[in-house]
Amino acid sequence: QKAVLDELVRGYDTGAVLRRGVQAAIVGSPNVGKSTLLNLLAGFERAIVTPIAGTTRDVVEQELSLGGVRLHLADTAGIRDTQDVVEAEGIRRSYAALDKAGLVLAVFDASAPCGEADLDLARRCAGKPAVAILNKSDLPKAFDEGRIAPFFSGEQGKIVSISAKDPQFIQTVEDAVAAVLGTAHADPDALLLAGERQLAAAKEAQSALADALAALEGGMTLDAAGVCVDDALNALYQLTG
Repeated sequence: QKAVLDELVRGYDTGAVLRRGVQAAIVGSPNVGKSTLLNLLAGFERAIVTPIAGTTRDVVEQELSLGGVRLHLADTAGIRDTQDVVEAEGIRRSYAALDKAGLVLAVFDASAPCGEADLDLARRCAGKPAVAILNKSDLPKAFDEGRIAPFFSGEQGKIVSISAKDPQFIQTVEDAVAAVLGTAHADPDALLLAGERQLAAAKEAQSALADALAALEGGMTLDAAGVCVDDALNALYQLTG
């Protein structure tokens, strides 16, 4: 039974992602293909796409399912220095969306050299669940991904190359998102804790069972271990109702 509790507690974060979905943000400099990526994932032209920098001036939101995970996806204004008051407000909202996102899709132009703006964006993604998307893979590559790699390392970071104009790359993005969110091998039909109250009860039962095992291994009496088992049962009663 302790193994079952261990698995329940360990899978709580993944279960929360599968139950509630994730706030996600597409961020990057102007004309790197953020809106094209949104349209690719949404399956229709949700955002306006033009070659004119600064086309997206406000956050464009779309709910979609990607690999069984519900994303509340926000396409944001291109991040750059600007004197345009309206565009500047859109960029402020872009940073706000990045800061509160549970998943960041950071888009970079693979056909252009890595600049200071790209490095600044990569730094902001460090430590967050984030996928670096090197877009425009259909063009000759000029981007040095090694410069941003340190900010997308570990279990919560991933770097992929795609062309957002080509639907075949949806699977590439889907796999990267699943890896970053930890849902790649999740079983949606497995036992899942429904909320913080159940998580607290499961942790209490987990701790009590650990105490019971420690009591037995330490040579204490069965009565002493039994007290801990009773505590575990009481916690399980709270969990199951």
